[in-house]
Amino acid sequence: MKKKKKAPKRKSTDAAAGRKGRGKSASDSAAILKNTMSFHDDLAALKKDAKRLSGETKSMQERLQDIEIHVNLLTRLLTTLCIEKFGMRVGVLKRMIKRIEKEAIRDSQILHLESLYKLSPGGAAEEKKNDTPPAAPPSKNDPWEDIS
Repeated sequence: MKKKKKAPKRKSTDAAAGRKGRGKSASDSAAILKNTMSFHDDLAALKKDAKRLSGETKSMQERLQDIEIHVNLLTRLLTTLCIEKFGMRVGVLKRMIKRIEKEAIRDSQILHLESLYKLSPGGAAEEKKNDTPPAAPPSKNDPWEDIS
């Protein structure tokens, strides 16, 4: 008996195998296309937001410039009133301005520390534990007493 030789296997070049490969790549292509479209939509939204923020920034800068001009005019008016109408000397006015600046810095530092205390974790619990006695009465040199 003669043995029949088996035909060698063909490489998968038939049409069915090709369609099978295209099916996967088509779904991959659709997913990539969807992601790309989503990316472009997000990018367009970001560009729109950037343009809007740019316009808002410009208007805020204009408002800030207007406020600076108003503050400058009010400062000049107040200085003129103090010197010419109230009869203050320039040296007295300078000392008063320095004192007011120091008080403003002190007050802003106090507000900053208070905000930090409120932000810290457990700040409220520590407040309940450490009830401090009421503050001492203001001293005779307290500038707030002179004002009121």
